[in-house]
Amino acid sequence: MRDESVPRVTVPTATAPTVTAGAILRFEAAQRVYGSGEHAVTALGPVSLTVGAGELLAIMGPSGSGKSTLLGLAGALDQPTAGRVLVQGRDLAALSGHALAALRRRAVGYVFQDLNLLPGLTALENVALPLELDGVALPEAREVARAALEQVKLGGLAARFPDDLSGGEQQRVAIARAFVGPRVLLLADEPTGALDSVTGELVLGQLRAACDAGRSAVLVTHDAAHAAWADRVLFLRDGRLVADRPAAVRRVPAPVDPLRGGAAS
Repeated sequence: MRDESVPRVTVPTATAPTVTAGAILRFEAAQRVYGSGEHAVTALGPVSLTVGAGELLAIMGPSGSGKSTLLGLAGALDQPTAGRVLVQGRDLAALSGHALAALRRRAVGYVFQDLNLLPGLTALENVALPLELDGVALPEAREVARAALEQVKLGGLAARFPDDLSGGEQQRVAIARAFVGPRVLLLADEPTGALDSVTGELVLGQLRAACDAGRSAVLVTHDAAHAAWADRVLFLRDGRLVADRPAAVRRVPAPVDPLRGGAAS
């Protein structure tokens, strides 16, 4: 019996998100401390922020400022020591392990520096796997996965295994995997780090288009040009929020929804 604390998402086309109005992601004085007593180290917080539906938030800051810690909390890969983190209004700390796993699979797409591709699966199978785990029929899951690979210019490499792909190609497979399915929140930690400038721009444009189509995203980057794709830029230093302001110049992609494969509505 499934955990009723995470509603089942109906995915008739394996691509339609369930987007709710209001905040998709909320941090309420969230803090992450490692260790205790005189050995305690505050990696993040307390931080309060909100990411609304359709919003792309960029996070910038020097190494060790808490950017990756924030993403880990947002994606339910870690729990705050104090405060709360909510996704679609659900307090992550209040969910069972099964409910958290379901939320990660259905609501959150990850593109982290550690790509976590399964070496025994082809590129196509890696991208289709989250859909298959959520009950989407194999032919439909593979069809959607193939379309996602086409969007990142890897359609001709769908049958290759990760070890037969370059680092940049592997990263694009991970991006395609994050984009498929009903995910409403995309989390990207330096997603263009192993990509050339042209492909990097393609990926950032797709992330922007995904938000324009109704998703929300948090992008960690060191590059101000990449942050220009965002609606807002949040600056962290020593785990603290030191500035939160609109992007100076917001870039606009071609009007295509990469998660549906057609023109954005």
